[in-house]
Amino acid sequence: MPFFKSCFFRCAVTFLLLVALGLALLFASGLLPQERVEENYLLSIDEIEREWSDTNILRATWGSYKLDDWSEVIILSLSTYMDTASHPESVLKNSYPLEDNFTIQDARNTVANHEEADVFYVRYWHGFRTYVRALLSVMDYGTMRTMIMWAFFLLMTAGTLMLAFQTRSIWPPMLFAAAILFVNPVVASAMFQYSVCFIIAFTGMLFVPRWQARPERATLGFLILGMATQYFDFYTTPLLTFGLPLLALSVCQCYAAEPPRAKALLLQALRLFGVWFAAYVLMWVTKLALSTVFTSENAFASAWESATVRLGIEKSPDLLFRYNKLTALLSAFKHLFDRPMLVIFAVVSAAAVLVMALLRTDRASYARGGAMLAIAALPVLWTLVATQPMYMHAHFQYRILAVTMLGGMYFWLFSVDRSRLPDVHI
Repeated sequence: MPFFKSCFFRCAVTFLLLVALGLALLFASGLLPQERVEENYLLSIDEIEREWSDTNILRATWGSYKLDDWSEVIILSLSTYMDTASHPESVLKNSYPLEDNFTIQDARNTVANHEEADVFYVRYWHGFRTYVRALLSVMDYGTMRTMIMWAFFLLMTAGTLMLAFQTRSIWPPMLFAAAILFVNPVVASAMFQYSVCFIIAFTGMLFVPRWQARPERATLGFLILGMATQYFDFYTTPLLTFGLPLLALSVCQCYAAEPPRAKALLLQALRLFGVWFAAYVLMWVTKLALSTVFTSENAFASAWESATVRLGIEKSPDLLFRYNKLTALLSAFKHLFDRPMLVIFAVVSAAAVLVMALLRTDRASYARGGAMLAIAALPVLWTLVATQPMYMHAHFQYRILAVTMLGGMYFWLFSVDRSRLPDVHI
């Protein structure tokens, strides 16, 4: 009990300090030079205009290659319309002037003509504005896109190396890299909308050695990951920030001299998911409370209206097809493969099953593999609850299946006799 009280106290203090820091960063970003921000915003719109009418890259008919320039313009617009000095409430209201049916010229005109912000996205934190506005003060979108690509792949590389050095094996890092390749990192790394949860997740993975050495620190780590997900992103691919660090932690623990039992891995997963999810929800409730109290907008009403539609509590009779759970799941998995890749994956999977049959291992290792499979199932359960967003936005939300792919591959890894696998010991 003393440890629980101490851990709870540290988590509560950390939560309050991070909320204060998040608010401070938002209001501070509103003080950056507006003229430079507007100048680079207009240059950014010029950059985006070139691909506005054709947002698919590499493959014109395959959704996983689809960009989301509409959301990118919204992100830039929200970051432009922040005025801490004259209208501090605009920071909590998430003010901007674009209606849903805006054109690229509308996006340009709103800033060129200094149009008033009369649309409010009050239910989200949109913490991305802190760094997007900072970048807008010194560069345009083309350069920003290059920077987020560098951040994405450098952090992915760092996470891969961490797995290699912690496990002293080539298999966990190789399978991690393969899982990310399944969800098209070329596109994911090119956009603010898609990349943020990956960047949070990869950053979280770098703390695995510390969590492995001091397991009590993992609780605080997953609290921060849940808060960061809510603050910067909210719902694009939130499970990445939980699933990837947890799988990394679990596989490193299983490669230790004294690996934990499967029951301990499952209990750890349940505990850390509880912490991550509680932080995720509480961060949102805190945003809604602050916005409702300190602005003229009713953030709770806006959030409830959106949540009831997303979760299917209220369904429009002519849109019932959006809540078809099987269709949403199939749509997500379809985005992992085009047909040639599906054939290749089927062949590799058949070979993997054959290896499992030939290189059978001990019962404890099978059980640990089952714990990995349980984590892999989480995106499926998430989709069954939040079916409508996946149905409508599978072209980017399918990327939570990186957790499913990695968990499935780690299940295979612990379902074979690893001593008989060819390996490169780091």
